[in-house]
Amino acid sequence: MKFSDWRAYQNEVAAFFRRQGCNAEVEKIVQGVRAKHEVDVHVKFRRSGIECTWVVECKLWKTKVPKEKVMALKSIVDDVGADRGIIVSEKGFQSGALDAVRDTNITLVTSIEEFERTASTNSSEEQLIYSDSGNGMAIYKFPDDSKPQHLLKYGDFIVSANWGSVTISIVDPKKRTIVRTVELDRYESKSPITGERVIRKHPPGAMAIAEGRLFVGQVFSDFLLVIDIETHSIVKRIYLPGGGEGQIAVSPDEKTIYFASNKENQFYIIDSATYKFESINYPSGGRGCMSLCADPGGRIIYIGIQRGGKLNGVSYFGGNCFVAVYDLSRKEYLKTLYLAEINNGRSDDATPACIEIDSKDQKIYIGMFQSMRGVCVVDSNSYEIFADIRFQKGDHNKHFNWVDPLSVKIYENYLLSLNRNNCELAVLDKTSLEVIETFYLGEAPNGPRDLEIISDEVIISYPERNGLIILDIEATSLNKSMQPTANAAAD
Repeated sequence: MKFSDWRAYQNEVAAFFRRQGCNAEVEKIVQGVRAKHEVDVHVKFRRSGIECTWVVECKLWKTKVPKEKVMALKSIVDDVGADRGIIVSEKGFQSGALDAVRDTNITLVTSIEEFERTASTNSSEEQLIYSDSGNGMAIYKFPDDSKPQHLLKYGDFIVSANWGSVTISIVDPKKRTIVRTVELDRYESKSPITGERVIRKHPPGAMAIAEGRLFVGQVFSDFLLVIDIETHSIVKRIYLPGGGEGQIAVSPDEKTIYFASNKENQFYIIDSATYKFESINYPSGGRGCMSLCADPGGRIIYIGIQRGGKLNGVSYFGGNCFVAVYDLSRKEYLKTLYLAEINNGRSDDATPACIEIDSKDQKIYIGMFQSMRGVCVVDSNSYEIFADIRFQKGDHNKHFNWVDPLSVKIYENYLLSLNRNNCELAVLDKTSLEVIETFYLGEAPNGPRDLEIISDEVIISYPERNGLIILDIEATSLNKSMQPTANAAAD
């Protein structure tokens, strides 16, 4: 999109916001606490019954916008009491400007055309559809064929990565509504059958949030996407060797994103403001990643690696999965924790599927994919395994001897394990590591996928049932006086 001059650019920015249902005024004089300000585009709209105000600066420059202009807009936003400031610049921004927006309500946009394609400021809430078909627990279905997979907690909301519709949804679990939906990238290809031009989709993978931006690995693409949550627009595509297939985590201060590639034998340390990154190789022989977790202390990250580990210096035939413990301050691996089990001289084909850290009890819980070990319990000081939670095969598990705990979370004194092949949520006592209750979630191909906890509600994604199961813990019979069952035992 080309513009004849700065005024045409400014008018196009205003027209964009009007097309979104907003009130947008050009060159508006706004009275602040300290002074009057002339604003390029002054935007007002209502969201969830609340009036919101944005101040937009338009820079049709031949050079990148420096830090000083960001700080100037921040000052204006604070003075007039606006909810957000936006700078639109087709030439982009200097690194100092990108760094200056950390922990602020300033959004930097590098393409008005891209902004229009992805942004959504008007109210577009959709109700999740309650369904109780008698197939396990009732579910709240998406209106379209979304197939929600990965979930991420964001305040009182859930971010859902949807493989079916290739979108990101912001869900309000209390209201049972989809608040916003963001369309992701598509790409041009040729049909292998007809040779005709087709438009294919890059489904969303693992996610993390840093400083108001959602980082999403797009599977089968070359990029890690960055989405501004407030405006719901794609603001950056970070090219990474190996592309967007891998696992992601964020530092406690949200200044750093970690992305462990499933294609390249390395992980990336990414500055969440400037998007600059450095790469760190996996330990020798390590390849493929299915889980990643950053320690709350900010010093250690744990990488669940699928192949290439060694037990006492020996590499066995088979998978040889392990967890690599990397010290960010010392820039070295402290340990490689071998997790595969050996049978008749062969390693199993297990993979660390998820990692949950319990800082209070100094434990690390590792959910194991394709493994009889179930959940490995690790001492977070010595990095030694001291127990396995070996779940029994359930009645609804028709194909495997293992249960595949794809997501493990801590809730008060309980450990929650989402066991895919058993189609169940298992609740364990953290002290005894024994199951005290299980919830059958219904049967569908590939089972449930992920879980998050908000207040006293457990939210579970179930792709082939096309929705979210929302379990109110307080409404169940779960309580501290319940006696353990014999469904599992720690060894």
